Amino acid sequence: MTFDAIRLQSWYNTDQGQTVVRLIGGVMERWVRALPARHSCGLGFTQPYLNHLGSRLGECVGGSPAEMGVSRWPLGRENRIAQVRPDALPFPDQNFNRVVIVHLLEGVSSSQEILREVWRILEPGGRVVLVVPNRGGLWAWQDSTPFGWGQPFSPRQIRDALQDSMFVLRQSCFSLFQPPVKGGRWLSGASSWEKAGNRWFAPFGGVIVCEAEKLVYAKSSLLTDREMVRQSGVEAIKVTDRAVHREKK
Repeated sequence: MTFDAIRLQSWYNTDQGQTVVRLIGGVMERWVRALPARHSCGLGFTQPYLNHLGSRLGECVGGSPAEMGVSRWPLGRENRIAQVRPDALPFPDQNFNRVVIVHLLEGVSSSQEILREVWRILEPGGRVVLVVPNRGGLWAWQDSTPFGWGQPFSPRQIRDALQDSMFVLRQSCFSLFQPPVKGGRWLSGASSWEKAGNRWFAPFGGVIVCEAEKLVYAKSSLLTDREMVRQSGVEAIKVTDRAVHREKK
């Protein structure tokens, strides 16, 4: 984890950072609006996005890795964020119905351990929204922004990571198509870049935004054919043994 909370907060306070929140947060907002949450959790450095989503997240808390440090959130009110171990989250099972992850998976050694913990704290049917740097985008190659640090993902890699952690991918898209450079001229055209990028060169977006659902498959009470044959054979042996025992008597 190379970008600490102070540097992240400073970057998000810039015009470039606020533009990024507006673009990525807009994607999140569309998805969260369709399924508002009652209890939510933000993991990594999610404070700007939690502010953007606001009341759609319901009661919300946050967790930040110790390596990153933590900055108070929300400002001016009772703090609701703390340092945590992402692979051993201090929350009960099935405690949230929405988790937001930003600036976390690219900075850990095992994304699967984190996603399994997220699966544990989500209730059945709960959703996780996550943002990771896109390996094929320009932002992953510029370390002047937080998306240029850590291990970027390809669409297949993040999809496989979610599936291996027992999530079902519901939707995903690319975002951040404007070049990762500072300057009002580039930032003022960010919305136009997003529209053109999604239409003409989507795989080159700077980040991948995904939404996945926790599904719990009930174990069927029906026996497989092999189990039925096995149990029938056992029962037949028991019946035969009882019959032989009676004949001996």
